[in-house]
Amino acid sequence: MENCDLYKVVLLLGSNLPLGNMTSSQIIEEADKEIVDALLPDYLVVESLEEAVNTTGIITTQPCGNFERTVGKDGREEPTPEFFNQVLCCITDKNPEQVLDQTQRIEKLFGRMRKYKEKGEIYENRTLDIDILQAFKMEVADNIPDKGEDKRVRWSEIKIDTPKLTIPHPQIGTRPFVSVLLDKLKK
Repeated sequence: MENCDLYKVVLLLGSNLPLGNMTSSQIIEEADKEIVDALLPDYLVVESLEEAVNTTGIITTQPCGNFERTVGKDGREEPTPEFFNQVLCCITDKNPEQVLDQTQRIEKLFGRMRKYKEKGEIYENRTLDIDILQAFKMEVADNIPDKGEDKRVRWSEIKIDTPKLTIPHPQIGTRPFVSVLLDKLKK
C-alpha cells in the first residue's frame, strides 16, 4: 500500500428539529455512525475505536444567531427550539474538501436541505448541521528519538479560506458552547 496522508478533523454536530420518529439527540447518535463509516480508513490499525474517534457527550444549547421565526399550529410565534450539540474528532485519509463533501452528504441523508446564505442572513432550523471546526494533517519526522522509536508523529493545523470552506471555522470563538465541548474532547 502506498503512503497515504492522514488527517484529524474536529466536527461540530447540531440538530434542533426531529426527523420522523427520531429526536435531535438520536439524529446526532446515528450521524456519528455515518461519519465514522464515511471517514475512518478501512486500513487504519488501532487497538480500539477510541484511538481513532473521540466524541463528547451531547449537550443542549440555546440557538446562537438570528434564526427564522417558528410559527405553531395556532399561528402564534414559538421560540426557536434548543439545539443538541456534540463534537466529534476523527482520523481520516480524506482531505478537508473531501470531508466537507461527506459531511454534506450525511446532512442530506438526515433531511438537511442546505440553502447557501449571505453573511448576516437568518439561520434556519435544521435536522442536522455538521461544521468542520478544525483540521490537522499528520506529519512524521524521521530520526527523532522518542522513547526508543525512530519516528515521531505531529499534527499540523490546516488553515483554509476559500468560498466553499474556511478552517478553522470562522465562528469557533463566537459560540460559547463550542469551547465547552472542545475542552471536554481533550479530556
